[in-house]
Amino acid sequence: PETVEACLFDLDGVLTDSNAFHARAWAEVFDPLLLSLSERTGWHFIPFDRDRDYRTYLDGRARLEGVHAFLASRGIRLAEGRPEDDADAETAQGLARRKREALERSLHERDVTPLTGVRRYLEVAGHAGVRRGVVSASASTQEILAVAQLDGLVDTYVDADAMRLEQLRSLPAPDVLISICRRLGVAPEDAVVFTHNPAGVAAAAAAGLDVVGIGEGADEALLHGFGAATVVPSLTVLLDRRLRG
Repeated sequence: PETVEACLFDLDGVLTDSNAFHARAWAEVFDPLLLSLSERTGWHFIPFDRDRDYRTYLDGRARLEGVHAFLASRGIRLAEGRPEDDADAETAQGLARRKREALERSLHERDVTPLTGVRRYLEVAGHAGVRRGVVSASASTQEILAVAQLDGLVDTYVDADAMRLEQLRSLPAPDVLISICRRLGVAPEDAVVFTHNPAGVAAAAAAGLDVVGIGEGADEALLHGFGAATVVPSLTVLLDRRLRG
């Protein structure tokens, strides 16, 4: 709509394929721990599911919060530890550090790729005078945007560091969306959220923003079920055909 002044995008799963990088890094963290626990306790080893477990317990959450959420789902409790814990420490803080290091290795081995239509959509939004914000719970947001060569096409972002400094709650709380609207200087009712995550749909509703879901198949049905009136497979669908080159 012509009244929209800002578009807010999920980084992972809407702008880039970085959600696959995160899921792979979490598997590197959790699988050795789960295997070790199964050997010590006799529990059946069930590996980390890069799709279901990642989306349910980790997508959109700060690292440490995600560690606790996933471990709780398996009935596992670890000592909290300290932020300075080494990556080999069997503490929640140690696992969080291990994930950061695994993600950094992955980002150096393979480039993050913008998803279909993303670059053109961001370019067109900028030419139309619409401000562009990115939301992510990742501490690597700036690096991912740079590697994907999208950093020059967004105006601001809210990431894990901002969440910690401003004490923002993770999705589905509306905190990150309200914060980025404030940074962009727009009222929530004048912005639209583009999200692949049901928690993002719920957060948009709580913040009073319109929402466009990005997904297809079962994901489309899920996003509709959480309240997204509009769901499309990619940003390209939303562009005039003459602008899709």
